[in-house]
Amino acid sequence: MKYVPYSKIEDGLKRLEGKAYVSGSTVDFFRDIIKVQHRIKNRLATMVINLSLTEAAAKIKMQKGEPLISWDCLPIQESCLKELFIEICHIMKRQDGCDREQIQRLVDAEGNGTLAVDTLIQKLFYHDSTYFQTLSEEVQVRDDVLLFIALHIAKPFFEVAAAVLKSAISDKLWLKHYCPVCGSGAQMAKLEKEVGKKILYCQLCGSEWRYMRVKCPFCCSEDQKKLTFKEEEQGPYRVDFCEQCGRYIKTLDERKRGHEDGELIPAVEDLATIYLDIVAEHEGYARSWFFPPSADELKTSEEAETLH
Repeated sequence: MKYVPYSKIEDGLKRLEGKAYVSGSTVDFFRDIIKVQHRIKNRLATMVINLSLTEAAAKIKMQKGEPLISWDCLPIQESCLKELFIEICHIMKRQDGCDREQIQRLVDAEGNGTLAVDTLIQKLFYHDSTYFQTLSEEVQVRDDVLLFIALHIAKPFFEVAAAVLKSAISDKLWLKHYCPVCGSGAQMAKLEKEVGKKILYCQLCGSEWRYMRVKCPFCCSEDQKKLTFKEEEQGPYRVDFCEQCGRYIKTLDERKRGHEDGELIPAVEDLATIYLDIVAEHEGYARSWFFPPSADELKTSEEAETLH
């Protein structure tokens, strides 16, 4: 992934201020979270990160369809994990409309040992949805809230590791629907300016990788009759829909993007297009957040396509 300094992210957030489609409180909420994440990233940047992965080993992993990162090689520091957990919970409590009692239950669970933050992040990495469902019932906190907090705690560690491994990603070896670095699903997509090549952005480590233009990035359906999109009359954004799995992904077309829009930063673009989430959900589609589809889901999709 390309390292983006906080100053550029702040520039992007400032361009959103005063816009009708995103509230000032929402911009401030994510600004506060990103500030905390960058503070931790700067601290991690002073560490020597040895991911112990040769070019040959990386090639073999990609040929096998295996993500490059393993849990054991991540630069995880428990003190940083806990610091992020506490600060993100505090930021969420300040947000208008937040269920503060729910967040306090989570803080209490960490304090009494019911929740271990390192386990939370590890289960996120391994895409263990059962763990999140069980924990949700145990601590009485919605599973989507648990996922949101886990994702934003984990991001700095995975982004730092991804920056070390970015040169190992090969377009020729990887056209999967999940991230070549950490194995997570896509947050957004873009169509490149030159030839409209499709690129996916990982929602966890921020890596980007090439993907087929006409293929669902979630269930991998290639049925053109079930892959549709809706684009803005003016502007660079569109939403790609898959009728097969009922999911959608927001896509930015660089060919329609102006120079005045600044550098493309997925976190900012995602925030700038909240109104597209509302449109997609109104039409009955769901965002794939956070886990990639299971092998059973992919098998079901493949079987459905053979019937057409």
